[in-house]
Amino acid sequence: MSLPLSAEQRQVLGKVGALYDAPLLPETPHSSTTLRFGLIADPQYADAEPGVTHPRFYRNSLCKLSKAIAELNDHRLEFVVTLGDLIDRDWKSFDAVLPVYEALRHPHAVVIGNHDAQVITEYLSEQTPVQGLPKSYYQFGQPGYRFIVIDGNDHSLYCNEGNGNERQRAQATLESLIAEGAMQAQSWNGGVGSQQLQWLEQTLSHAQAQQETVLVFGHYPLAPDNKHNLWNCKTVVELLCRYGVRAYFAGHDHEGGYARIGGTDFITLKGMVDGADRLPFALVELKAGEMTINGYGPEISRVLPAAQGENAVGTAIKASSTS
Repeated sequence: MSLPLSAEQRQVLGKVGALYDAPLLPETPHSSTTLRFGLIADPQYADAEPGVTHPRFYRNSLCKLSKAIAELNDHRLEFVVTLGDLIDRDWKSFDAVLPVYEALRHPHAVVIGNHDAQVITEYLSEQTPVQGLPKSYYQFGQPGYRFIVIDGNDHSLYCNEGNGNERQRAQATLESLIAEGAMQAQSWNGGVGSQQLQWLEQTLSHAQAQQETVLVFGHYPLAPDNKHNLWNCKTVVELLCRYGVRAYFAGHDHEGGYARIGGTDFITLKGMVDGADRLPFALVELKAGEMTINGYGPEISRVLPAAQGENAVGTAIKASSTS
């Protein structure tokens, strides 16, 4: 289930509108005992020179992404998630990066990142009448599993006049966070709005009643404390932990990160755009509660056992030699 785009948004966005659709998974999974899926974070393609203050090689992302997809295609996976920022800037960047994804043989779930949202909202603002930035939170699943994508641009400065007064309310939230001295009080972050929070809790409650294992995906990290985190990260962390979510995966912070709170693992993947040749991505396996992250390139591989209590800690190992 996903929030439908309006007919006007669908028409204006064209092929980009497909990024808002939930993936369709086969009714019968590849394995009855092991869940396998792939993760990519922050390709952030642009036809631009490398960054000066950050080691971001925007043009190289097309080749990197193609290599990552070729590797993921060699595995039996249920789906692949891109954790946001397919592009860095310019609407025309989508014309270059979307054809690369056409080679992916697995169902594809896309999280809309802040750079994606910035470009999309500017494009929609140029339309007559102005079209608001669409919401992009949804769920999908297979027997025994619930997969949830949350939208951290829901309550953010990326909203435009087509979203009514939402941008003004986001500005007020940011100013309040700045006054509190919150690390994540940055204009390039965002938050989960009240309506989405209500939907998220209802979805988690239903999954709990069905005794499903829940995995959540977003662009903005939630933990540990970091300037890249979701504006209302503490609220969302409390909610995910209260309902026993198995793990939360994010991008946005290109350095990556990890925390375990209660029985929930919070994993932030490294950004693909960083470095001329660095190619981080991951393959995840979940079996009997134990989660194994097979990291490629500089991405860290981890073995994360099922929680035995609030002090359980995941074990990190070196990145896979198959990178």
